[in-house]
Amino acid sequence: MSRINDSKAALAALDATNDRLANHMTWPLWRHMAGGMLMTVIIAAAALPPAFAAAAMITAMVLATVIVRDDKKRYGMFVSGYQRGRTGWVVAAIIVLALTALFVVLTQVRSGARDPVFWVTLVVMFAGTSILSLVWERVYRKDIRERLV
Repeated sequence: MSRINDSKAALAALDATNDRLANHMTWPLWRHMAGGMLMTVIIAAAALPPAFAAAAMITAMVLATVIVRDDKKRYGMFVSGYQRGRTGWVVAAIIVLALTALFVVLTQVRSGARDPVFWVTLVVMFAGTSILSLVWERVYRKDIRERLV
């Protein structure tokens, strides 16, 4: 009988720990928007002249560094979006959005940054990726609580 109680107590302690971890794993809105901006800058670079594309990619690298440093400071580790569990569909949606935006800027944008299609695509990319990042957080936190990660 003692083993059953010990097992139940251990599972209860694990659930409590997972709940505390899930409550701790939250990101500020700016972090989600930074992820959206990072993806958007990369997509923008594809339609820009080489000098501007290089500047955009440098900006993306700096932004990625800021995100990684903030995660390490906040959590002691970088929390990648590529986690096992149910977050896969959110990552897939971000990839589809990015590939679609890339396709649009490579095939539909005729005059670079002067083309309204360029800016509409970037706004959709930024908003979509930022929102999907928020969704990813919710799914990830639920996975932690349900011991799926």
